[in-house]
Amino acid sequence: MKRESWQFAALFLILLAAALFRFNGLDWDRGYLFHPDERKILLVVSGLALPSSVSEFFSPASPLNPQFFAYGSFPIYLLKALSAFAPTTNLAVPWNDPHLAGLALLGRALSGAFDLGTLALIFFLARRLYDARVGLIAAACGTVTVLSIQLSHFYAVDTVLTFFVVAAVFLAARFAASGKRIDALLMAVAFGLAMATKVTAAPLIAPIGFAVVWATNHDDTKVQRKQSNRLRTFVSLGWTRVWRTRKTLAKIFAVALVVFIVTQPYALLDPIQYVSQIGTESLVARGWLDYPYTRQFTGTIPFLYQIWQSSIWGMGLPLGMLAWGGSALFVWQWWQRRDWQSGLVLSWSLVYFLLIGAQYAKYPRYLLPLTPFLFLMAAAAISRLTHRALRFASYVFLLFALLFASGYAVAFTSIYSREHPWLQVSNWIYQNVPPQSVIAIEHWDDALPVSLRAVGDVHDPAEYREQILPMYDADNVAKLQTLIDILSTSDYVVLASPRLYATITRLPQRYPISSRYYHLLFGGQLGFDLVAFARNDPRLGGITIADDSVDTVGLPVPPPLAAYWRGAGVWNWGRADESFVVYDHPMPLVFKKTRALSRDELKTLLTSP
Repeated sequence: MKRESWQFAALFLILLAAALFRFNGLDWDRGYLFHPDERKILLVVSGLALPSSVSEFFSPASPLNPQFFAYGSFPIYLLKALSAFAPTTNLAVPWNDPHLAGLALLGRALSGAFDLGTLALIFFLARRLYDARVGLIAAACGTVTVLSIQLSHFYAVDTVLTFFVVAAVFLAARFAASGKRIDALLMAVAFGLAMATKVTAAPLIAPIGFAVVWATNHDDTKVQRKQSNRLRTFVSLGWTRVWRTRKTLAKIFAVALVVFIVTQPYALLDPIQYVSQIGTESLVARGWLDYPYTRQFTGTIPFLYQIWQSSIWGMGLPLGMLAWGGSALFVWQWWQRRDWQSGLVLSWSLVYFLLIGAQYAKYPRYLLPLTPFLFLMAAAAISRLTHRALRFASYVFLLFALLFASGYAVAFTSIYSREHPWLQVSNWIYQNVPPQSVIAIEHWDDALPVSLRAVGDVHDPAEYREQILPMYDADNVAKLQTLIDILSTSDYVVLASPRLYATITRLPQRYPISSRYYHLLFGGQLGFDLVAFARNDPRLGGITIADDSVDTVGLPVPPPLAAYWRGAGVWNWGRADESFVVYDHPMPLVFKKTRALSRDELKTLLTSP
């Protein structure tokens, strides 16, 4: 009992540290809702209302129908149900609905709470399958994982999905060991809620099926030991086992389906829109539909890209090496042992990783439902090492990895205490760019400057004339003319983030003109010079951790950026995945026209090989 007290005391301290990371700076964008997926969810939530009649509820036109199924409806309805608890803010935001900012804070708090729940569940799962030490190590690693910390600051669905995935696997472990109906029921509920959060939870079928088969076989083995006629018993138990397994699985999936329909009813009541949106998202993720926001993954290597990005940026390299290397060792150990506990863990981890890793769209956040299991597998693998020196070295490296990741987590969390780069650059533009200047901005990206509303000082983008550069459009004669027209009549070019230039320049065969345009712009050959930029990089003491979206894609580095990256204490970690930087710490750039080029000069520059 005393040992358990120490275990729970250690878990409490781990969760306390995790809470400090996750609940710090939830108003990081000052209510501007710079995360597009979060913004969409909040707008959907704010528009929901109760139907006036039962018939209206069952209609696709119901005001309770989110009509948005890229994500599941459960997180949307959950936030709507709790919206009365959204705090009132005094943030000066550019929204007609002043409650959106408070709703965002509530959603982000929920996101962090779900992530804390995941840490607790991975402890209890590891404790049940292995021992408490494995669970504490896995929870400690998850606590300082930057990817988890970052996603806890957004109300999308990633932390919610991960919680229900871990809950389902935990309950599967309980059911596999006990065969109790209550565990099967709760497992089904967790599976239904996971599916109502995001359909990528479907691979949970594997651990659920594993648990049911194991529980059935485990019970049958006990019965078989009591029988004298082994042949008759084998035949009898074979049919019984199949029947019981199918019956149990049918009940579990039936309960999960009921939970799914209750928490996402318009998947059934508005099936055309549901299937259409889910199908579109699936085709985009696999690269079978060409959308601009996934072109960044052209040429990236399946599996290796996710491993590299998650190791460097999602965890910090030492912890990433521990997670992936330890998981590989875990697989090898399982192959030697074939224990059911490790088989259950791998039934989710391997299936999910093979499905997600092979996709064309390789967003690091897709790995979040796998991350707790990586830490569990690594911790379990280390605990099973029998060679004393190797085991000691592994624990030393674990300690180093946790210390490094802790420092990285503290540095990363610091970005939420400073002003967002888009607000910094917007302030600079209003203070330094004369009204009625012509500003060229890019489509498929946020428009800068944003509206600024402070006491006695209100600014609006309408103070300027904006032109939109259609950079993702196909390169042709019409687009070339549009570029020449905009460049010749604009006073400034503002790039809000690397969304376009870091992708297009990696596709020179598809975008020969646009790729050359960016090289000329960054090299100062189009008559524009970089006069302002903003960065909000992770910082700890005198060390700044910087990503590089310019030099890493082969673009010339403007002198102000070169000076920044060469600055004292700046640690350049190379290229980060677009989705890791563009929401909470993008790098906006402002180029000012310093010399005018004629249309013929621009055409010659843009079309020269």
